[in-house]
Amino acid sequence: MTAEFRGKNLRWWVLATVGFGVFMATLDASIVNISLPSVMVYFQTTLTVAEWFILVYLLVITALLLPFGRLADILGRKKVFSSGLVLFSLGSALCSLSQSPAQLILFRAVQAIGAAMIMATGFAIITSVFPPKERGRALGIQGTVVAAGFTVGPALGGFLISALGWRSVFYVNVPIGIIGALMCQRILEEKTVSPLPGEKRSFDFAGAALVAIALTALLMGMTTGQEGDWGQPLVVGELIVAAICLTLIPIWEARSAEPLISLSMFRNRLFSLGNLAGFLSFLGISANAFLMPLFLQLAMGFTPLHTGLLMTPTALAIAVVAPLSGWLSDRIGPRILTSLGLAVSAATLVWISMLSPQASYQTVLTSLVLLGIGQGLFQSPNNSSVMSSAPRESLGVAGGFLALMRNMGQAMGLALAGTIVAGALVGTIGQASLISLSNAAPGEKEAILKAFIAGMHRAYLVAAIACFLGVWASLTRGKQPTSADIVQEEESVVHETKRGNGT
Repeated sequence: MTAEFRGKNLRWWVLATVGFGVFMATLDASIVNISLPSVMVYFQTTLTVAEWFILVYLLVITALLLPFGRLADILGRKKVFSSGLVLFSLGSALCSLSQSPAQLILFRAVQAIGAAMIMATGFAIITSVFPPKERGRALGIQGTVVAAGFTVGPALGGFLISALGWRSVFYVNVPIGIIGALMCQRILEEKTVSPLPGEKRSFDFAGAALVAIALTALLMGMTTGQEGDWGQPLVVGELIVAAICLTLIPIWEARSAEPLISLSMFRNRLFSLGNLAGFLSFLGISANAFLMPLFLQLAMGFTPLHTGLLMTPTALAIAVVAPLSGWLSDRIGPRILTSLGLAVSAATLVWISMLSPQASYQTVLTSLVLLGIGQGLFQSPNNSSVMSSAPRESLGVAGGFLALMRNMGQAMGLALAGTIVAGALVGTIGQASLISLSNAAPGEKEAILKAFIAGMHRAYLVAAIACFLGVWASLTRGKQPTSADIVQEEESVVHETKRGNGT
């Protein structure tokens, strides 16, 4: 590493490098949401199948975050992070070449493996190089990077789709990934970002398999049942497998010599309730990321470019509020900020649940900005709280679990929203399809739109309930030391040490 990266500036170069990878992963997620209506029409597929273009990405990430977090603690965080950048770029290139829905779903899974490697290590790398008094600020900046990806994604995606077609939203990631990989090799030092003990550590393959099977079976059951027959043997069997694996996970982890995640970490209310609040938050807002592009394009008649521009202010509000919220949480603690943020999000979701295709542009815009403000208030303080409560030797697992809760919330929220909307469509037209809107007769088109809007309203109300439950989790997490408290405690320890040494 050259001299300009050494010394006190190292941590900021590390933050920039991690931010590059995270930006790429979030950019892709927001772009694909915008492209969903175009991909549905191109492949002439149902809402349930199209849902898997997004869901498989979240599912694979969710299943692999804890394993990669653990592997990063064992093998080294730089190795896992840099490999993730390369694999994500490869998956993006393959997605752009897809010739069928099955191929696109498969290559999205490849993308997701790389994204899981990036997300599982990003929080741990940042936490390991920043002192407690700067951690909230650093994670706030990271929140801004995430928001920047979501900010650029919709507008860029809308432009690319309008100009070059939906395939372009995937190959735009390739040059970004190459630059990120080069930055990683030049800037990150394994000994700096992975301060691990010297002994050899093992990996809990059985625990990782149980987590993967449980989540896959649960989401498969929820989406398979969307076609209307929840009593069919396949759906029942998938849900039973999920229930059995979810029951076995804590039993196995309690007996494992090297568990995927130590259950003792959940005795810390800051860690357990912070993760629960994160899960509920993303379960709530994922409905908006999935349904709003469909609503704007299919119900309100907006183009992909117009839709992307209209959804940009949500992420822009997060980008502005997140660093301020992270800075403030270092001084007053996270509880008030996280609770207020989720309350604002919940109230806004209730408002969005009342929107109709006749809603004004200003009304939609205002609601999306408020949703971004609520999430900006919540995310940085909550991330800082969870990571600061974890032992240093388990930061990789803690970061992986935090990202797991985020992605599991998104996946569950997407599946739940899709189930509610699909149920409304099946009850009206007999199938979970929206592609017939373009050539339907006026009366039929009105019936399909009415069913979609009714399902969307119910989905947003369920999302609001999830965020209201998150307010409870945030309020009951307990008080966390601020940066001033930590500095005062460190100074006290130093003073007592000097006294004990007679200095």
